[in-house]
Amino acid sequence: MQPEVNGAADFLASAMVAKSPLTPDASAFLKEREASASYDVERVPLAALPNWHHKDRLSRADGKFFTVEGLSVRTDFGPVPQWSQPIIVQPEVGILGIIVKRFDGVLHFLMQAKMEPGNTAFVQYAATVQATQSNYRRVHGGRATPYLEYFLEGTRRRVLFDQLLSEHGYWYLYKRNRNMIVEVPEDEDVPVENDFTWLTLGQVRHQLMLGNRVNMNARTVLSGIAYGAAGDAAGGDLLSYAQQPDPFHAELLTSHRTPCSAADLSGALTWLHDQKAKFSLDVRRTSLRDMDEWICDDDSIRHRDGRIFDIIGMSVRATSREVGTWWQPMLEPRPGNAVALICQRRAGVLQFLLQATVQPGLTDRLELGPTVQFSPGYHRGPQDFPPLTQYLDAPASWTRLDTVQSEDGGRFSQADTRHLVVELPEDHTVEAPDNYRWLTLGQLNHLTRFGYHVNVEARSLAACLL
Repeated sequence: MQPEVNGAADFLASAMVAKSPLTPDASAFLKEREASASYDVERVPLAALPNWHHKDRLSRADGKFFTVEGLSVRTDFGPVPQWSQPIIVQPEVGILGIIVKRFDGVLHFLMQAKMEPGNTAFVQYAATVQATQSNYRRVHGGRATPYLEYFLEGTRRRVLFDQLLSEHGYWYLYKRNRNMIVEVPEDEDVPVENDFTWLTLGQVRHQLMLGNRVNMNARTVLSGIAYGAAGDAAGGDLLSYAQQPDPFHAELLTSHRTPCSAADLSGALTWLHDQKAKFSLDVRRTSLRDMDEWICDDDSIRHRDGRIFDIIGMSVRATSREVGTWWQPMLEPRPGNAVALICQRRAGVLQFLLQATVQPGLTDRLELGPTVQFSPGYHRGPQDFPPLTQYLDAPASWTRLDTVQSEDGGRFSQADTRHLVVELPEDHTVEAPDNYRWLTLGQLNHLTRFGYHVNVEARSLAACLL
């Protein structure tokens, strides 16, 4: 059974509106909000973090928020069958929610200009609500989370999208958040606080194309937007309009809106379940001090060869946050991370090559990921590089998107990832392993809306293709 698609034509119409009188200049709003507050982020030794204990695991004295623990991994997926690493354990299900409302008939998204200490660009657009349970229950003793009531049982409005989705499977253990889009009636007043503003989907799309303007938590919510099937109300006129200025985006829209039959979706799900059954994965939580090849001392947790990532301490001051001062550990990856989707016109429709990939922290062990998911810190050399990495160096004439996007700046420091989309000529042959499959954007969106089938890296790329 296919998931219900709500408001598809309205989302599509909003995506076509590049400017709104409510926020004439989305880039200027970000700059203004960044200038309105002060920020001070400083690396400190782990031993200097108040209220954090660093023994067999790294945890707060009250046990809240998250811990950093050791993980032992065995798998028959990929070139490395066994390794150990630290991992962030955050079992709470947080809320990532965006409020939408029509102004003059056009859907607008209530976006938050939010400071995250790990971001290269500190202030980026975030979802209306981005909060763990510890945050919105105010364990930190700070200010209440604005707009939370729009997403809670008993007080929420019309739900357009609602799904539990995974997060970074190499850095989090079984982490998931509730991704939501709720619509407020056009005649209902929604007070707009200082760090919030209304944007059309077209304005959000422009910020995504600029890079490091829309944070990861907002991107994963946006990836759940569906544009419906060809023949929906208003779809034909908008498709004709879209074909004029940008042929590639017209192809994207067709890929979103090509009908996805029950047989097509069933076939994709059966193939994905086959992949989940094919590969083994055994993960066990361990003491940080039992991890082979890792150094754990008062300064940091780091690989003895300088690979993979570090766990560091951070001191943060920010006048725009619910709490003005805090200390926390953060995961700092090695630079050079990249994700790429290759696409090709096949059977008359633009399709994208996804891989079924095992990640140790995923709840269901395997999800669909981008064509290429490259983290140089994890690879000892070219012999370990994942398949199809050569497309990271595709000719400029094939490149349709090349931007840098931040990961979760609340947990990861300087975690920037290159996002690349490459369109191959129709006569180009791709030799991909059996765990790769071609899908339209519509099929990918259906699988996203089912939950636990599409990883955060692929969803982030899909959001950039709004």
